Formats: sequence, structure tokens, C-alpha cells
Amino acid sequence: MQARTERGNGALVLLCLAQLTLLLDFSIVNMALPAIESDLGLSATGLQWVVSAYALGFGGMLLLGGRMADLLGRRRIFVVGLLVFGLSSLAAGLASASWLLIATRAAQGIGAGMVAPAVLSLITTTFPEGAERNRALGWFSAASASGFALGVLIGGALTDYVGWQAVFLVNVPIVALAVPFAYRLLADVRSSGPRTGYDLLGAATATAGITVLIYGLTEVPRLGLASGQVLAALGAGVALLVAFVAVEARSSAPLVRLSIFRNRSLTAANVLSVLVPGVMGAVVLVLSLYLQQVKGNDPLVAGLSFLPLGLVVVVAAPVAAMMATRFGVKPVLVVGALIVGVAMLVLSRISPSAGYVGVVLPGLALAGVGFGAFFATSTVAATSDVDDSEQGLASALVNTAQQAGTALGVAVLISLAEHRTTGLGARTAESLAAGFRFALLIAAAVAVAAAIAAAVALPGRVRNSAGPTDEARVGDRANATTD
Repeated sequence: MQARTERGNGALVLLCLAQLTLLLDFSIVNMALPAIESDLGLSATGLQWVVSAYALGFGGMLLLGGRMADLLGRRRIFVVGLLVFGLSSLAAGLASASWLLIATRAAQGIGAGMVAPAVLSLITTTFPEGAERNRALGWFSAASASGFALGVLIGGALTDYVGWQAVFLVNVPIVALAVPFAYRLLADVRSSGPRTGYDLLGAATATAGITVLIYGLTEVPRLGLASGQVLAALGAGVALLVAFVAVEARSSAPLVRLSIFRNRSLTAANVLSVLVPGVMGAVVLVLSLYLQQVKGNDPLVAGLSFLPLGLVVVVAAPVAAMMATRFGVKPVLVVGALIVGVAMLVLSRISPSAGYVGVVLPGLALAGVGFGAFFATSTVAATSDVDDSEQGLASALVNTAQQAGTALGVAVLISLAEHRTTGLGARTAESLAAGFRFALLIAAAVAVAAAIAAAVALPGRVRNSAGPTDEARVGDRANATTD
């Protein structure tokens, strides 16, 4: 019993480390962009693609990666994804041409899009539903929610003291250690249901639709929402996703079984996971710009400013998971979203003269508490009452919602900030701060709206405590097909 517990804890540490690494890569490169621009001679568009290529590869691969984990084996897809991620990180760190760096960033995203749903589904199928799974998802959420903020800090330190190549090469030893431990700690469980074929057309339309849609959103801050290029991308993305739904409705072996959305908890959690993570992703970028453009901080100091956010999330997410076991998922999730809204109101007081301790620090601390609580409970809700054979799919859906939400939040809030700044005339520290304040007020409204939506849409009792079916579920895992 003790050996099994130790192996389970070891597996959880491994999976959380992998998840943290994936999320770090969304922001770790941001602080290295000026150095990359100088060394490789990238244009502004090229720099944007260094960031966007990862998001496109990641978002486009999630649904396919999640279903592959269910059908081909979760450990297998976890390891294959890690190897793709690690090798492309090595290539990115050694890249001497801009096109190669952008291509390897896309490959990193594809690897991450395989790993992410495998990680979450490995957790939900390893730990039985209830207090044990909630505890595991609390630590998973801490790793996920703190990753973006910590990436800004680590990226600044590596760029200043080692060089921009280090923000990519740091992934290589992590992957080298994770792969052998995966074979030691993780069982390669996959769905034991009948195989009726693979939904290639569904996979193609889903991957293309999500990729094109995220591309359109990532281009909004640079080109504007009225740009023909942006509108064409958004329109094409929506059309492809409509085609995907039509394909799934007729497929005998769909990539996404549409009836899974009858699970009210899963559906509500996915919608909410577009809103609150979208707010947080945009706010980290808004504050990064504020600290550097308005306050004049260098990358390392700006990165250090986010350390409280990461530390608070690491504490808040596991605590929130325990509270959800005792009081229920719904009240903890609603309160978490409300706290995020309050945090945005506190941060909306930023100005050229505002002090870090008086405004930014308390705002980040509150955001860490709220987002830690929201992330942990929304993950529980999104995977609750889902059969083990579809945990990869459920994991892919919530990851896709978070990724699309982040792209949407950044596109909308950064565009609103820019519009407000431009409307004030000259581009000064005060006009920039005014734009950022406006974006933060909108972010507060979105977070509060998410809290209200959660109170209305989530079922009164999201399954989160050990129930009479737990023994049957453990038996199902033991009888699952294992390679």
C-alpha cells in the first residue's frame, strides 16, 4: 500500500512538472524577444510569430492529441509528445535563422498539444474520483496556473544571465529526465472499448479550424479587428469548426462524441474556461507592458514582479481543491471568479506614479488566490462524471477552451487598451496607463460575469467526493487494456 502511494505521488510530481514546463513556454520566450530580434534580425512580424507559432501548434493539436491518448495509450502519447517537445526545444536553442526558430516553435507547440491532454487524463484515471483526485488536480492546477507568471520571471533571468538560447535549451534536461521516469511511474492505459476506425476528416477539420481561429485572434493586436486578413482567418476558422461539427454528427467513430456535451458540468466548465483564463492571460501581458513601458523596468525586474502571483497560486490551488471536497466545487469556483474580478479592479488603479506595493502587489496576490481557486475547481468540473475511456477527450476539451480563451482575451483586451491609448492623442506614459486601466476594468467585468454564469450554469452538486461507484471505477482501470 505504501509503495503504491509513493508511486502515485511520484507520478503526480512528474506530471505536474511536465505541465509546468508546457505552460512556462507560453511566456518564457517573451522576455527574450528583444535579444532574439537583435541576434537573428527578426522583423516585428517575425517576433510575433515566435510567440504565435507555439500557440498555433499547441491549440491545433489538443483535440487530436487527447483522443490519441485515449485510443493509443496515455503514457505512449505523453512520451512521444515529450520527445517532440524536447527535440524541437533543442533545435530552437541552436537555431541560427529566423525561419528555423519559428518552425521549431510550432513543433514545440505540437509536442505540447500531445502532452497536455495526456497529463490531465493520466491524473484523472490514476486517482479515483473524489478527495484523492481533487487533491491531485489541486497540485496540477497549481503547476498550470503558476506557469505563465513564472515563465516571465525565469525568461528574464535566463536572458539576462545566460542568453536567449537558454529559454529553449532549459527544456532539454527536463525532458531527458522525464522520459525514463514516465516508464517507471506511469501505466500505459488506454480505452478498452471497441475500435471502429479513426475519424480522419474530423481530425483534419478540427485541427485546421482551431489553428486558423487562434491565428486570427493572435493577429488582432497587431492588425486590428477590422483587418481583412484577420476577418478572413476568423471566418475560415468558424467555417471549419462548423464543418467539424457536421462531420462528427455523422461519423461512426467521432473524434469528439457530441453527446458528451450533455454533461452539464463539463459543458459549463469549458465555457467558463474560455473566460477567466482569457482574463488572466491578457492581464499578465498588460502588466508586463505596463511595468516596462510605463514604469521603465528592465525584463528581469518586470519578471520578478510576477513572483507573488506564482507563489500564491501554488498555495491557493491545492487549498481550493480541499475546500471543494468539503463544500462542493460550485461555491469555490464562483468565489474564485469573483476574487479575480476584485483583483482586476485593484489593478485598474495603475498609473505612472502608482507604487508596486500599493497597487500591483495586492492585485497580483488577489489574482493568485482567485485564479488558483478557479483553475482547480474548473478542472474538477470539466472532468467530473466522465468515463475513463474519454478522459483524454475531456482533458483536450478543457485545454482547448483555456487556449482559445487566452488568445481571445489577449486579442480583445490588448486591442481595447491600444484603442483607448490612441484615442487620447500623444503616446505618453499617462495615455499608455489609461489604456491599460481601461482593459483591466473590462477584465473585471468579464470575471464577474463568469462568476454569475457559474452560479447559474453549473449543477448544484458537481460530483467531487468518493461515491459508491469508486470501487467499480478502480476495477475498470485494472481491467483496462495495458501495453
